[in-house]
Amino acid sequence: MIATLGNNAINTLKPGAVLTVSDAQNEMDAQKEIADFLQMSNRTDLSYFSISENYFLLYAKSDSPVSGIA
Repeated sequence: MIATLGNNAINTLKPGAVLTVSDAQNEMDAQKEIADFLQMSNRTDLSYFSISENYFLLYAKSDSPVSGIA
């Protein structure tokens, strides 16, 4: 299950939002759940990285390999 820290619907999620995954067996399962969640929600503008166990920070994807995570 995915939850956000804050009161954000998927359409209002912005870079910098933190998502948490509960009931994941391991970090790979949690990452897959986040990736599936973003894909099913058509949020191709966002990606994520792990900030601690089962917590992920969203960031805006960039077309430039130089820019990205701020």
